Amino acid sequence: MAGSQQSDSENRFAASLSERAAQYRAETEKVVQEVGEHPLYELKRSCSLQQLSEKIEFVKDIQSIATSRIEIEKYLVIGADATRKKFHPVQNLKEFDEASLRQMLERYLTPVPDFEVFSSLIASDGSPFVLIVIPKQQSRRILARVSVNDETELKPMVLLRAGDLWTKGGSTGKRLAKPEDWDEIYEDVIGAETERRTRQRTAHALELAMAREKVQPGSSTSTVPSFYTDEEFQALMEDLCAVQDVARFKVLLERLRDDLVEGWHEVGAYEQPAELLPDPAELRMKVGENITNVFRPAVHWLTLAGLYTVKNDGPVAFVDAVVDLLQEVFETSHRLLMVHTFTPRVGATSNSDDYLSPTRPALESLVSLYLIGAYLAKRNRFRYFKSLLRPEVYRAGPVREREARKTLMVFWPLGAGYGEPDELRFRAGKINYCVKRIESDSAYLRLFGSATAATAAMCQFEFCLELNSYVANQSDHTSPIMVLT
Repeated sequence: MAGSQQSDSENRFAASLSERAAQYRAETEKVVQEVGEHPLYELKRSCSLQQLSEKIEFVKDIQSIATSRIEIEKYLVIGADATRKKFHPVQNLKEFDEASLRQMLERYLTPVPDFEVFSSLIASDGSPFVLIVIPKQQSRRILARVSVNDETELKPMVLLRAGDLWTKGGSTGKRLAKPEDWDEIYEDVIGAETERRTRQRTAHALELAMAREKVQPGSSTSTVPSFYTDEEFQALMEDLCAVQDVARFKVLLERLRDDLVEGWHEVGAYEQPAELLPDPAELRMKVGENITNVFRPAVHWLTLAGLYTVKNDGPVAFVDAVVDLLQEVFETSHRLLMVHTFTPRVGATSNSDDYLSPTRPALESLVSLYLIGAYLAKRNRFRYFKSLLRPEVYRAGPVREREARKTLMVFWPLGAGYGEPDELRFRAGKINYCVKRIESDSAYLRLFGSATAATAAMCQFEFCLELNSYVANQSDHTSPIMVLT
């Protein structure tokens, strides 16, 4: 009600239906007789839903209230005269049955706003009235579903236009949404989505952090945080490189492996289709959330572990360990049996960075490997180059297209056919794809400096790979070598 606090609302909803109805009736009567129309209260003397123009006006009233900012609840009163501040008996109470209203609103609005109807309230003067309670909406982006014209006039009048959003803003009168109204609505959407993703992304890490806090040693230099910001991770890597603490570095990578490799068990992605038959839509959602909230953040930290090792001239063994884990991540693409069940052969047509496919881990590990390679080329730290040439893998992609022999992972053994971005078919596209990843990540961008510098480093790394391949083919060696001066 007007001026009520959150605790009042909680108490009201804890009360019985009859108690709530009595509270609503008493408060509404005070507002009608003492206040009149207010941003919290829309007062209508009468409304006939049998008349097209009045029905559409009612629809826009509901829409405009639901799309305005609501702290707890707002109210639409049918049977109240705002000018005379008195009730006017409603003669058509049956038209305001909640089920009927919901069906009507479904024809005109998408989505249907949340609301509750009290259609049997009686004022102290004996006048029956209708109260429609509209709570804070999950989404304020409530649009007109169809266009409605009044054909009874000589010149047809548009009563409602598909796609329109009517709102009240902070006033009592409804209006078509202005740019500032849309900005406010989308700010709510962005804020809610950011909070949801943050909660999902940090939930598992926070649980681990609470458990490890109970058993960690007293010395802070012997521990590895369970959760960190980019700045904290940079400080951690600087410390590990400075003291060459191999033990703590292995602990860090083992934690990342939990999310990168073992984490797929949480969504059943390794299971044989015959052993587990979940709903495909639910499985897609779980796999997508795992990629967004668990897998991709872990890839981010693993990539930074390699980049900061190169930056701080850390032990070669650190880069070896990072590359070994990237190889294991790549090879999980061959094991995601359940993901194959909902991944049709669509060719290399998607340009989306969010495709769901068994080749997704392979692509992410290749991008990570290339970022590390480009950065060591940028910094001329070629003593780490051999580490990148160590892993050999089977080509990721359709099983029947997989070669019988392994090839160097750094030569990008990624097939096509499961929604991989089309640009990856070309060397320039592969470079551009990696550079876009750098541009979208502030920690990566700080290390490379700019997109232009990142592109130059990528090209230099590609040249080193080509030179290595050429020299290896011209030699008697059984494995590639690198000749740099």
